[in-house]
Amino acid sequence: MSTDKRLPDRDALNRRYLKEWPAYEAILAAVAKDLKDSLMLKGLNPTIKLRVKSFESYFNKLIRRMRLNAGVCSPEEITDILGVRIIFPFMEDIELADEIIRGSFSVTGREKKGDNHSFREFGYEATHLMLSIDKYVPGGVTLEIVPCCEIQLSTILQDAWSEVEHELVYKAEFTPFDLPLKRKLAALNANLTLADIIFQEIRDYHRAMQLELKKRRSVLYEKIGFPGADSVPGSQADVPPERKESTTQSDSMPEDTIDNILLKAITAHNEGHYRRAISLYSRLIESENLPSVKSIIHNHRGMAYLAQAQYGEAIDDFTEAVNLDASNFRAYNYRGLCRRMTGEHGMAIDDFNMSISVNPYQSESYYSRALAWFELGDTARAFEDCTSALNFKPESASIRSFLDMVRKKMFE
Repeated sequence: MSTDKRLPDRDALNRRYLKEWPAYEAILAAVAKDLKDSLMLKGLNPTIKLRVKSFESYFNKLIRRMRLNAGVCSPEEITDILGVRIIFPFMEDIELADEIIRGSFSVTGREKKGDNHSFREFGYEATHLMLSIDKYVPGGVTLEIVPCCEIQLSTILQDAWSEVEHELVYKAEFTPFDLPLKRKLAALNANLTLADIIFQEIRDYHRAMQLELKKRRSVLYEKIGFPGADSVPGSQADVPPERKESTTQSDSMPEDTIDNILLKAITAHNEGHYRRAISLYSRLIESENLPSVKSIIHNHRGMAYLAQAQYGEAIDDFTEAVNLDASNFRAYNYRGLCRRMTGEHGMAIDDFNMSISVNPYQSESYYSRALAWFELGDTARAFEDCTSALNFKPESASIRSFLDMVRKKMFE
């Protein structure tokens, strides 16, 4: 089909389009499979939607283009006959997917929608990539209309906006003239954009918190002498020297919300600034009224005391934690660790029993109880608990090493 100012023959074009439709579907399915495989290899598992543009939509778009371009439109200008929409929960996933696709596929064009908006403007935002389909055309098939495949990368909320906008504005060729209606549409899109930003911030916070908690547990177990304590990525030994300073990285957070103060406290805790961490934990305990939240904060402060071998203060905090929330199985476990460290093995085992009764699906208390049994000379029970701990964490080198030690002791 060549560039022409004449009105296209709709029936002839329709026959040609329908003839090539099965090839379009086969090409689209193959492209989508390769995209899915490439993204999943990098840990992304998006929702993928496929569509071959209907002939009516294709023809209407062709006519619109001809009207806007003085009767001239090349079929290559209709780039979205084949469309793949890849939808992610978070904004950062789009950036990673964009990088993966451009590195693994033949991308002939890229457009980031919304880049031309000023800070006062809102509209459709997504990343569009144009993929060459040459290698996906089935053998023996010759396409007269050879499209690219348009890949749209968007968040769930961007996808929702595009669906609504397509139905209300683009598909219906509707442009609102009423100023209040324009403002409502703009406000709706602004709220969706803001929600995307907030979701990403929450994810960033959650990731930072989880990393700090992993570091904190690793450092604690090293300090209290768990044999062969497993290190985790980012344990104290892995913290870069530049982070070892009197103020924490999270101090740059502008708002002193409960979550931000807690992250500051845990970061200080991980960096060995225990007095500062305890001060921040105490500040939170004084300001917070919800028992379940106070229980968690007492748990954190108790761990800071435990890391300094202040076992009495630590036991007081863990006791308060379980008094406030009897389901806080970690507090029972940590109180048991304190009591084991002070030689109170019977009371320690009672605490580990309580932790397991609240949550029997965790390795820490089985491992802790195994250590206590071993120190009491009961290798049979130590072996049983260690086996249970390993069932939950088969990759744990420390548990496996301790199990070998127990097994060797049993057969001496």
